[in-house]
Amino acid sequence: MRNSLYYGEIAARISAYLYQNPDHIMQIDRIMSQDNETEDTIWTISATAARVFDVLEDLSEDQGVDWLKALDQYSEEVLDFLLVDSKPTSIDLMSMAVRSIQAVS
Repeated sequence: MRNSLYYGEIAARISAYLYQNPDHIMQIDRIMSQDNETEDTIWTISATAARVFDVLEDLSEDQGVDWLKALDQYSEEVLDFLLVDSKPTSIDLMSMAVRSIQAVS
């Protein structure tokens, strides 16, 4: 299967999107610190989100997808999810990624 983006690129774009606004960083850090069971940070959320997107991209054989647009939309959805005081699960991330891919195909 053809993969047009590398995992590192995906993780970098997601974390760059999450780090654009200093107010968002503080709010996301607060959300992450509320969960005492895990030590998640913006970096771990970005890495997990990137892994989910990368796997779905690998599984997709759709040549009509603009992967950069899908990734930008996905990053926006991840940020929106985080800003409503929630830490996304892997299922949440998969759902967001699928919606983003469908929206640009």
